[in-house]
Amino acid sequence: MRVLLGWLCGALLPAWICAGTETPMAAALPDLASHTLVVFNSADPDSPSLAETYAKARSIPPDRVIGIPCALTEEITRADFETTIRKPLEDLFQSRGWMKRAENFLPNPVLGLEGTMSVQQSRENPIWIMVLMRGMPLKIAEDPAVLAPENLMPQLRNNAASVDSELALLPLQGLPVYGMIANPYFADKRIRPFSSFFANYLILVTRLDGPSPGIVRRMIQDAVEVEKTELTGRAFFDLRSIEKKDDPYRLGDDWIERAALLFQARGFEVEIDRRPEVAPKYAPWDQIAFYAGWYTQDFQGPFELPTARFRRGAIAYHIHSFSAETVRSETKNWVGPLLSHGATATMGAVYEPYLRFTPDISLFVSGLLSGLSFAEAAYQSQLALSWMVTFVGDPLYRPFPRNFYENLDAAQTSNSPDLPWFRLRKVRLLANAGSLAETKAAVAKLVEDFPKNEIVLEGGADIDKDLNEKKDAAQLYEQALDLIGDKEPRDRLRLLMKLAELNRRDDKAKEALKLYEKVMVEFPEAAKSLGLGDRALAFASGESLELPPALAKYKAEVEEAQIAAAVAKAASQPPVQAKPEATAADQAAVLKAATPRPTLSEPTMNNTASSPATSSTNPPSTNAPAP
Repeated sequence: MRVLLGWLCGALLPAWICAGTETPMAAALPDLASHTLVVFNSADPDSPSLAETYAKARSIPPDRVIGIPCALTEEITRADFETTIRKPLEDLFQSRGWMKRAENFLPNPVLGLEGTMSVQQSRENPIWIMVLMRGMPLKIAEDPAVLAPENLMPQLRNNAASVDSELALLPLQGLPVYGMIANPYFADKRIRPFSSFFANYLILVTRLDGPSPGIVRRMIQDAVEVEKTELTGRAFFDLRSIEKKDDPYRLGDDWIERAALLFQARGFEVEIDRRPEVAPKYAPWDQIAFYAGWYTQDFQGPFELPTARFRRGAIAYHIHSFSAETVRSETKNWVGPLLSHGATATMGAVYEPYLRFTPDISLFVSGLLSGLSFAEAAYQSQLALSWMVTFVGDPLYRPFPRNFYENLDAAQTSNSPDLPWFRLRKVRLLANAGSLAETKAAVAKLVEDFPKNEIVLEGGADIDKDLNEKKDAAQLYEQALDLIGDKEPRDRLRLLMKLAELNRRDDKAKEALKLYEKVMVEFPEAAKSLGLGDRALAFASGESLELPPALAKYKAEVEEAQIAAAVAKAASQPPVQAKPEATAADQAAVLKAATPRPTLSEPTMNNTASSPATSSTNPPSTNAPAP
């Protein structure tokens, strides 16, 4: 992932980006389905039926579902894009009277270049959202015949793009193919729903795509089902912990950390992995509603194990330069594997985008939590169009469709199986408001209402721990452990870790060490991967505690490995070169240097030499010349 910063995204943001930015959040969000066009590849055997499934799920009329024949490959040439995708859609819009254009002058539309540009801009466009179904090409390869101006910095002269991002600019004719175009809907911290004003500048284009048609059908169904209440579960974030404030890559960490704070403020259980490397495979993540992290090329981490379950409707995103190089593989890059493991929506880059021109995850989260659809939140987080990013998921999906308390009422009325998550979130919101007594009472009531629910017991213990109610927290963690037994290894590992940490902080050293020992015995690989063994050794050493068997064995293994590493390092060093034998000339020079020289005579006052017999121990006179 490369970085471009500063001057592009501050002073040179076009003024027309800010037009209409004061639109207030509407009390009633617009009916986006009535403004949606579904596009499928008529040459793909599965694409038409997927389009039909989606249109039925979202009540989109048949005349808004259209097929065009195009390539079956994910990557196409610029010429193929223009002739088989853009032109057929342009012709359709014109024949149906959807796109009425007139001349307009856009100041500085190309990021990195100054100058007003004449374009034909839509004055009336009923199509606000476009869904590309699986089978539609994904990305447009670089065309070396397209030349960009010399005064545009080389990194921005690229004309490769995602198909989605290129089609987003369909309302504007006359824009250059090279470079990137400023997104007028970019939020820049001002969240607002899409409207007819913005539809004259861009269309929100996403795709329903993935490794298999079955995964796409599941994505459609999950989005619709979750909207009956809202997305529930835990939020996980994986930072690189870049400390230098002037490091341009710190921008990614800042985005992710702000997103975590937003979820925390809205009452979600949040976990942040701050290790520089990607979260390890054995990290006990489960019931994942939201994930954001970086930075490896291919899918890895806690998701590799089947015990790391995504919640229905989960949204997940991993920042990487080629996270969406393909979206139809279950193992390569990130988009396809995340979807195949249960995520409902994600996004990624098809070619190198540069970090600043990928989605700002904090703006994306802010839009979602404000009630916006996936497409609205996605495009509000994206600074540039005609660029490299694709958004994969139902564009109409609103994971938080109403006020939380309305969703809570709906969950209670329907006796939703997700009700414990809603009740937990309500208690966390009380805790966030600083009401200690009310929060404690709410935790007690919650446990009373759901006495045999592991989610409630663990969540209640987390809240008690945050309130410094250590005894109550320990009791609830122990109840949760007794409840799950060994049925859910990942949950058991997480609970043991939390309980050990609670005892350590509560100065219960021996109890904490027993729990660390239990983790080492039951989950040896996880304990080593997560650093629990090293933490336990340091803790035991600081408390002068005798190590139990498993930890003592681990300490011996660590010391043996350290010795072996030291020996291997020493063995890898080149041998010390032997000094060559001294030659006769060398020996003569040494002998000469070692021979005593005659003592210099002290000069007389008249600079005549003294007799050789004169003692050299007498101090020289103050005006004597140096020998």
